[in-house]
Amino acid sequence: MADNAVDLILKKLSQLSTSNRFSCERNKIKSLHEDLVFLRSFLRASEQKRYEHTEVKDLVSQITDLALDAEDVIDSLVVDRVTKRSMAEKICRLFYPLRILRDVLKEMKSIKKVVRNIYEQKLYGMGFQQVEISSNIDSSRAIPPSVEEETVVGFDQEIGEIKERLTGSSEQKRQVISIVGMAGSGKTTLARKVYNDRFIIYHFSILAWTYVSQSYRKRDLLLGILKSVVEHRDEFYSMSDEKLGDELYRGLKGRRYLVVIDDIWHIEVWNDLKRYFPNNNNGGRIMFTTRIKEVALHAQPNCPPHFLRFLSEDESWNLLQCKVFLKESCPPALVEIGKQIVEKCWGLPLAIVVVAGLLAKTEKTQNWWNQVAESVSSYVVSDSEQQCMYTLALSYNHLPRHLKSCFLYLGAFPEDCEISVRKLTWLWIAEGFIEQIGEKNLEDVAEEYLMELIDRSLVLVAKKRSTGGIRACRVHDLLHDLCLRKAKEENFLQQIYRFEESCCCSSSSPIAKRQRLLSIRSCVFDHSTLKSSITHIRSLLFFAFEQNPLPPKDMSFIYGVPKLLRVLDLSAIRIPDFPKQILQLVLLRYLALRGKNVSLPSTICNLFNLETLIVSESMGSVIPSTIWCMVELRHLYIAGINSIEGHSSELCSLQTIAQIEPPRSQPAGKMKLLEWAPNLRKLVFCGDLRVIPDLDFLNHVETLKLLNRSTDLYGCILVRNNFPVNLKRLTLSRTALNWGEMSTIGLLPNLEALKLEFQACVGARWETRDGGFRQLKFLRFYYMNIGQWNASNIQFPNLQHLVLYRCGNLEAIPSELGDISTLQAIDVSWCSPSAVNSALQIKEEQQNNGNDFLKILIYPLDWELTTYS
Repeated sequence: MADNAVDLILKKLSQLSTSNRFSCERNKIKSLHEDLVFLRSFLRASEQKRYEHTEVKDLVSQITDLALDAEDVIDSLVVDRVTKRSMAEKICRLFYPLRILRDVLKEMKSIKKVVRNIYEQKLYGMGFQQVEISSNIDSSRAIPPSVEEETVVGFDQEIGEIKERLTGSSEQKRQVISIVGMAGSGKTTLARKVYNDRFIIYHFSILAWTYVSQSYRKRDLLLGILKSVVEHRDEFYSMSDEKLGDELYRGLKGRRYLVVIDDIWHIEVWNDLKRYFPNNNNGGRIMFTTRIKEVALHAQPNCPPHFLRFLSEDESWNLLQCKVFLKESCPPALVEIGKQIVEKCWGLPLAIVVVAGLLAKTEKTQNWWNQVAESVSSYVVSDSEQQCMYTLALSYNHLPRHLKSCFLYLGAFPEDCEISVRKLTWLWIAEGFIEQIGEKNLEDVAEEYLMELIDRSLVLVAKKRSTGGIRACRVHDLLHDLCLRKAKEENFLQQIYRFEESCCCSSSSPIAKRQRLLSIRSCVFDHSTLKSSITHIRSLLFFAFEQNPLPPKDMSFIYGVPKLLRVLDLSAIRIPDFPKQILQLVLLRYLALRGKNVSLPSTICNLFNLETLIVSESMGSVIPSTIWCMVELRHLYIAGINSIEGHSSELCSLQTIAQIEPPRSQPAGKMKLLEWAPNLRKLVFCGDLRVIPDLDFLNHVETLKLLNRSTDLYGCILVRNNFPVNLKRLTLSRTALNWGEMSTIGLLPNLEALKLEFQACVGARWETRDGGFRQLKFLRFYYMNIGQWNASNIQFPNLQHLVLYRCGNLEAIPSELGDISTLQAIDVSWCSPSAVNSALQIKEEQQNNGNDFLKILIYPLDWELTTYS
């Protein structure tokens, strides 16, 4: 945190040094900047030694405190200069910050003397040398094109045993199979491997997965399971828990189901849920993972749990080699040292893969591996879970400087939750964690940071994108615990789970004094305003206990929001309208709101630092023209149908616009309104789309969604070259194009994903032509009335995944698609019996040809049983 705090204030000082608003303080700002640059050099030189020497750690803490004091002063000066107040008020309010600034400068000089003494006399035997300031980020890094499946070593026998218990028993009554083991032993990995097994997928007609964790809510669990059992309906969120349970029971009744309940801590979880799982002699199964034997025995006393063993020395060594060297062999000189390292990991898979992540990302020399072996050995304790925590801390301590704050930030999210990569990276950027690398886009650099954490096994992949990459991630609960421990040590963040805890958050609290991030999982806004005394808070994140947020009883809590915030996420709260008090938060970089009637005021431009603006669940409104004066804006997302007013300046930073309606005043087929956003990468049109706008001038757009929300379904007009040439992902909904228009779309040279939804194309027949869709990897039909589809393998040469959902009129899937060498999966859900039959025929033909690689997924499975023999 120290390094990030200093880097952030240095960026601010550089900006202020050229501002006319601060000409009177320019000398003080320059002096502060010079002192901090010197101290940042010391921070870089002491990056590893601070974990070994108390004196250095204390000095780093002093530098951090001073940097945060300086940030408080500078931010206060900025707010007072730009806020509309009388001259007398400004003079009065500026006197105190300027006095504090003098004190900070005086203290800074004192610490500089101590640091110089370390450099000159090399105190404590640490051998510091002053270092030049340079980024340690490799600008050549690139985001991997796809995310590989998690490596599983040593569990082959366990996988076979659990599959047998799930499917091999003649007992058709409901059974509970439990996997018990300590944190990090691989319970979830094993369960996920079984859950995704092809035989398991074919055996069960319904599969559902939900995470529990220590703090759970029955409602969240019911909603989490229900979404995998029946079609999602908005009314679920207004139902009581009992009605949700009834819906789940009806959805499972008469079906062969497998429900995985991951990470159960309390017997009450099973007591709350068990009556909603039918016991109707159809082979229903529930699989637990838990650390607690008593929980497993309580659920099914006559069915012994599967106790997960530790890995053997050979298995541990194989896992380490696989993670560090991939398909290559370990150099002979490192074998003995490597085996010493894994011996001290106690056969715990999580400890092994995290240490492997550290070794894979650093130099592979005997000297370095010996250092790691000695560090791991020094942490040997009798408590194996504590030993694992020490081992994980070793990997955190050796994280590159630019990743430490990013990793600690994950602790702000609830345990076991799936974290949207888009949200996470946008938050990292707003917090100032992402460093500019050459001409790279900050969002790309942020994803590279995330990939580094994944490569080090500190973050898990939760959901993949249709074309590869990551949609959502999550953190193992033991690593989440590490985040919170380290965050507490470094005064990085504080979490609030109960209203009473919020009353203790004041500047008089030594723990809260330096924390900049406050994560709230409480209905605190229903009871009291936030304490206005916590002025040091810079980021305020609310997380709902329920998947469907409820509105606060009143909005008075907003009056207590700290005035120096840079991040405010209220997306977990339904608010009635736009809170005017937010307009005083002129330092905001990230703002997320939720509410059907939230519309942006024209004074939104007061938030001139804003980079990300999100309004969820909005019914739509007029976006004021003043928003185009916000030159720092990178992402604008407003749900609903939003008309857009004129503009007056170029927004070179803008990456995302969603959702806007093309202006009807524009000439047919023209969209010159977007010329002021030359670097736009994602665009979502939503509204009355009679003509698909001409967008070929948007050279950087990679994702485009056209959502026709007209009450009358009519064919949109498509002219040649409508689309950006670099387009990779295209979604069409209710556009009612003629199937013949697909030949134009097929010529897009970079198109990788095509999603056709709700009569995006109309007509009974699609004759796919040769020469198109050369790069297409993902194709989805969603609620399409297509009857016949003629296509061959040469027309989709790179297709990997085909999804057909609710295509009730489709007669058959083209059989030649099974011959596409890259095709990995065909998903068929709620389609016609003949379409299901054709999918099964493709499966049989490919198996006869020796192709066991292709997965054919049918849902519901009953259709397979009744339509094909």
